[in-house]
Amino acid sequence: MRIEILADGRVLEGTALQIVRDMQSIAFGQEDHSLSEYIDWIVDQAGRMTDVELKITGETDAEKAEALVREMIEKGLARRL
Repeated sequence: MRIEILADGRVLEGTALQIVRDMQSIAFGQEDHSLSEYIDWIVDQAGRMTDVELKITGETDAEKAEALVREMIEKGLARRL
């Protein structure tokens, strides 16, 4: 999968899990958090900064990452390339 983050034009590629890990690697102050904690942080930030509610489902990091990427695309925060 290949997506563009619309806020900054970054293009990320890979599985949803790889994309979310890449997002975390460039997020200031998030390097020491678990992936699940990072996803929770993204959900909170999206709500605060854009009034967009991202609904994340899943038990594993991979399932949550898939839900995050899907929600970002559906809510207009990212687009599939």
